[in-house]
Amino acid sequence: MQKLFSLLVVLPILFRPASGFAQGRGDWLPRSDVKSPYAALSVPTALKPVPDSLASLLTKGYRITTTADYGGSGALFTLVWQRQTVICVLTAPVPGTDQNVPTSRCWALN
Repeated sequence: MQKLFSLLVVLPILFRPASGFAQGRGDWLPRSDVKSPYAALSVPTALKPVPDSLASLLTKGYRITTTADYGGSGALFTLVWQRQTVICVLTAPVPGTDQNVPTSRCWALN
């Protein structure tokens, strides 16, 4: 009984850092305009527009690897298929505007 109690006390402590990190409170990455050994350089990255919707890419076999909130205006998805990586922004319908259907915009990273 003592071991079970100890286990129930220790497990939440062990898993707390992992779940707290996954929640992503604010911008935890070092800023690029600050001199720091941990700040990465800002490197130009080509984004090639993809003429397919998020739904179409999923139908073709792409798999979602990550998701994130896109500043309150939608959701950001990272998709992978074979050796290609694509990012997509999914925007929900907005009542009271002319956008009455979900839309998505996608770009290939490679």
